Amino acid sequence: MNPAGRVCYPSLRPLHGAGAEKGRQMDISIREITADNFVEAIRLKVKPEQEAFVASNAVSIAQSKFHTFLECYGIYDGATMVGFSVCGVNPEDGAVWVARHMIDAKRQREGLGREGLRCLVEHLRRAHGASSIYLDVGPANAAAIAFYESAGFRDTGRIQGESRVYRLDLDLLPPAA
Repeated sequence: MNPAGRVCYPSLRPLHGAGAEKGRQMDISIREITADNFVEAIRLKVKPEQEAFVASNAVSIAQSKFHTFLECYGIYDGATMVGFSVCGVNPEDGAVWVARHMIDAKRQREGLGREGLRCLVEHLRRAHGASSIYLDVGPANAAAIAFYESAGFRDTGRIQGESRVYRLDLDLLPPAA
């Protein structure tokens, strides 16, 4: 991690979608959640219709204090936190998981979730030597299933609780620059 706390160097790509400013580029990075930025993370909220699908960021941060293998990251566009992710290495089997991934309701549909996920995946590849990454999605969360499948995650056929388990095979993806 560099001194600014970034674990992924910026992705400079044009913004798109309803909330995007014409001609502005994304400057996406992920940064560890610390005492300096946890309040920003807690203030981020998903849309009301998404609340049933993802735990609040406050709950996720609290869980990471008791399940110390969980890592919490803010997704930044420049200096502004726009999203939040939780990931980690399962201590039981060594599998790398994305446990949570969200973009604030006011900033959705701009491509920030996809670029934030790209940064997170690259971090997991480099920091943990991941060759595959897992996540689980509830069957009623059609938007998340479509998003993750479009990012390369594939249904493993496994069920965890009431959710389907998806896997991203990093060996099939080109390494990031």
